[in-house]
Amino acid sequence: MRIKKIVAICLFFLLSCSFYAIGNTQETLDIFNLFPLEHMGKKFYFTSVSENITFNSYDENGKRKTNIFEPDPTDNYQKEQYPLTKKYRQRFLAASKISETDTLFVYDYVHNQLYSFPINQLAAFAIKDDYSGGIDETEYNFGFAITANQFPLDFDPYKTAFVYIGKTNPFAQRQLTLLNWQESNDKTYDYLAQAYGLNYYLTECFAPFDYPVCGRLVVKNKTNNILFDHDYQNGDVHLPPLNGKDKNHEYKIQWSGKLFKNKPLVVIGFVDVVFGCPTIDFIEPSYKSITIKCDNRH
Repeated sequence: MRIKKIVAICLFFLLSCSFYAIGNTQETLDIFNLFPLEHMGKKFYFTSVSENITFNSYDENGKRKTNIFEPDPTDNYQKEQYPLTKKYRQRFLAASKISETDTLFVYDYVHNQLYSFPINQLAAFAIKDDYSGGIDETEYNFGFAITANQFPLDFDPYKTAFVYIGKTNPFAQRQLTLLNWQESNDKTYDYLAQAYGLNYYLTECFAPFDYPVCGRLVVKNKTNNILFDHDYQNGDVHLPPLNGKDKNHEYKIQWSGKLFKNKPLVVIGFVDVVFGCPTIDFIEPSYKSITIKCDNRH
């Protein structure tokens, strides 16, 4: 009887741990961005997954074994785009660890709209990076093209959409909340927004000409406990305009909400990055931020 009791306790413990893991998963997600391009006069959207590719290193003679393809030297490497078909597509998929049975998910978090595209139905391209001569495959962006007619005419993925590639959709598809900033009565902070029973406090710091170059975001719960405290500042970052209207534009940039399944609330839209890529930050301090793989080269 004692052995049965011990076994039962162990099974209960294991099941409890399993349920906890499912509800509080910390697995790393690779999130990419989407941007518009043109090829032979036709507009399409492109997702670069180059950051998932580890290219072969150079040997002592300055030579390197090619991973995917060798650019055409004709006209001094002027060709901008290479369709990746047959063996080149196979090499690309193997190098990026993507399967033909995967799906590319585009989530427009502004309109809470999900778009799904099977990888085996998407064209793959190598596109020469704007800051390179294109003489080596490492100087190209490798990724997938989606024709423009797959999205609404007014679709603009800049600061409105994220991309994930895999077997299942990770996005919660719950409308995020646009943070409505008001002047804060607490003199410690400049602005206050409220959502999900939380208080979002923002403090700005300014450079000459009254331009915000950094900001500190603090999120507190109803009992005034700090759940999130982060300084958005370094030499390559500045604070984007806050949500609201000015003379020429209406800004919808800072959002919060349940972006991913089985993960805590996030905050996004607090930095404009010159070098590197922006992050998706979780309000829960035990969760690491996700750096978007934006393939930002200079």
